[in-house]
Amino acid sequence: MKRIGMFGIACGTALLATTSAFALPKASALVEPMGMGYNIGNTMEVPENPTAWGNPLPTAAYIKAIKAAGFNTVRIPCAWYSHSDALAKDIEANGGTADNDAYTHVGKASDFTNPTINAAWLKQVKDVVDMIIAEGMYVVLNSHWDEGWLEDRVYDGVAASPRSGANNIANSAATTKARQAAFWTQIATYFKDYDEHLLFAGANEPGVNDPWNGTQWEFDNTRMQVLKSYYDAFITSVRSAGGNNATRTLIVQAPRTEMDMAPMLSQNFPTDPAGSGYMMAEVHYYPYQYSLLNKDEEWGTQYYYYTGLASTTDKTHNMGWNVYSNSIDNNALGTPNQIKKAFGELKTMFCDKGIPVIIGELGAIKRTGQITDAANLKLHLQGRALFYGEVAKNAKANGIVPYVWDTGAEDDGNMTIITRQKGTYSILDPDVLNALQKAYGQEGNNQSNLDSLVKENEVPETGNGKGVLVTYATKTTDSSETGTLRINLSNDSKDLSKYVGLEIRMKGSVETAGGCTSTDPKKECSEYGWTSMDLFMMTGGSWAWFDANVLQQADQELDATTFQTFQIKWEDFRTEPTGLNEANAIGLNLYGTQVTGTITIDYIKGIKADGTTEIIDDFDKKPQLEGIATGKIVPLSGSDAIKAVRVASSSKMLVNVRPGMVTASFSASKNAPAKATLMNSMGQVISQKNFTANRGMNRVELMSDYRGPAMLVVRQGSQQLVQKIMLK
Repeated sequence: MKRIGMFGIACGTALLATTSAFALPKASALVEPMGMGYNIGNTMEVPENPTAWGNPLPTAAYIKAIKAAGFNTVRIPCAWYSHSDALAKDIEANGGTADNDAYTHVGKASDFTNPTINAAWLKQVKDVVDMIIAEGMYVVLNSHWDEGWLEDRVYDGVAASPRSGANNIANSAATTKARQAAFWTQIATYFKDYDEHLLFAGANEPGVNDPWNGTQWEFDNTRMQVLKSYYDAFITSVRSAGGNNATRTLIVQAPRTEMDMAPMLSQNFPTDPAGSGYMMAEVHYYPYQYSLLNKDEEWGTQYYYYTGLASTTDKTHNMGWNVYSNSIDNNALGTPNQIKKAFGELKTMFCDKGIPVIIGELGAIKRTGQITDAANLKLHLQGRALFYGEVAKNAKANGIVPYVWDTGAEDDGNMTIITRQKGTYSILDPDVLNALQKAYGQEGNNQSNLDSLVKENEVPETGNGKGVLVTYATKTTDSSETGTLRINLSNDSKDLSKYVGLEIRMKGSVETAGGCTSTDPKKECSEYGWTSMDLFMMTGGSWAWFDANVLQQADQELDATTFQTFQIKWEDFRTEPTGLNEANAIGLNLYGTQVTGTITIDYIKGIKADGTTEIIDDFDKKPQLEGIATGKIVPLSGSDAIKAVRVASSSKMLVNVRPGMVTASFSASKNAPAKATLMNSMGQVISQKNFTANRGMNRVELMSDYRGPAMLVVRQGSQQLVQKIMLK
């Protein structure tokens, strides 16, 4: 599917006229054959490791499934910076090391302006591009967030950066622009012989990660000129890279890819050396209250039910509900009226001027865990399909190419249409896919799973109430992972200052591996496992973090046959929490390696000074679950035999404890640097030593005056040994 011109295509406007016979089709000619689009999300754009967020690398079978589902264009969100030597240079500029990504936390870029992309990564991206084009589909290859090297740096020379988490650093737009040019010169040169089926997009959501701090940083004309300079660098670099790049279709984004900011892009649209007709504009479409909001706010509620499928029993969550007038606004963001108006404006602003538009990302989360009433859940699921269909219909009518966002996740809150994490490529959301297909004149006859989803998530009322059943399953064998249960506190429960602590009632069984085998010679197999659980809290305008170990008062090897109640007082926290009159969220983090199991939580209560308690959350609705934690609401009945969370010991390390000293003997498979760490029961490091382990038997000693339960961790590369001990 590559087009290689016999004579090549010279770059620059001076030669375009003489080589016009070899020019690629203009952007407007691509819109109809591109049809409806699909994002391979949370994969190639993951910084450094494309499989780190739970998705496998795309396969030919997966790409064929995308094509079979009726999509004819695929957007590849892609990382480049973290696959180049720029990352290491920026870490070094912050005084960090290769395994300490200081750039992510501090955000100071070095003066290194000519980075080189790893050749193996270019080949990996090429493999995915080739599989898509082999199916006759189009590819939009972009530069995604990727540690915010460009996305978070649309400003110049300010003392306080808008980058989230950064303080008192200055950004040089010149450095970012030079890197933009360097990256796209390499990318465009590598793909120079590809024909019009490959399109390039210069950014993703520039400026979207600006922190709020009460009000979001203004995206004014000054910042627009900085962003425009980044686009100029992108366009010039591609056009100068030879081959078909002289007339390849290129895509630039509105600030933050927000439709409301599309006029700013229109008024400052970059000049293309290729002449008119070889550019597209990009916006994204996530009507926030319907697509992403996960808790009701003072200013507005979550929208569960789409226009035309309103709930009569849960009116405040109907699309367009206005909390101030207690009525429906039929022109609210996401309604059919608003979609029709906004897409029509995009057509006038861009398409009618020969600049087609792509909706690079669109979607709405599936809220199966938040809606426990069967009739309302069915309305929600039907409405999601209606929403997707409404977007696709209006996009097609206005000459706009829509790309659904697909993360690959299959739990509650997902936007996934095609499964991929288990090596099978089936349709996870046939009702949404049917709506999309019908908007594009396809049959849309995939068998609905709506009724089965309703039945699966329906929670019968019982006299014992409800709880949340959380399942934990780590994905790796050599890295600590986290499963998070998070409760975003509503307005009437934000004030925790009236309590002296929290009470949690739960039961469960969480196991850790004591050994494993591997038949894959490329994969190492570690024989250890550990887990612990923390209660956490975020408070105040700065979202200050406080945490405490939940099980520190209990014997972690204790078997139980009923729910256990755990009380954590404020003084039990590692740092006593502040800002309790403005608590934003509370939750539980289960940390560990090689962890599997389930925990059922009945409630979380606040403990008053007189010893009485009152409910903060009794899980009638599913809380937010992240990481290795998935789950659902369940009726409570009986008291099954359970085992409390425990730590597994390793059989590969012999530990000797004497007053003031811990000695560990272990075997290593190679000569390499290693680290021994001693932590107390709260996870705080009390002693640590870096050393070189030799192949064969090794011995390491740590000194400590600490007394009580502790954990010894010895790590060498990806291999780690863990032993629970009692210090004397």
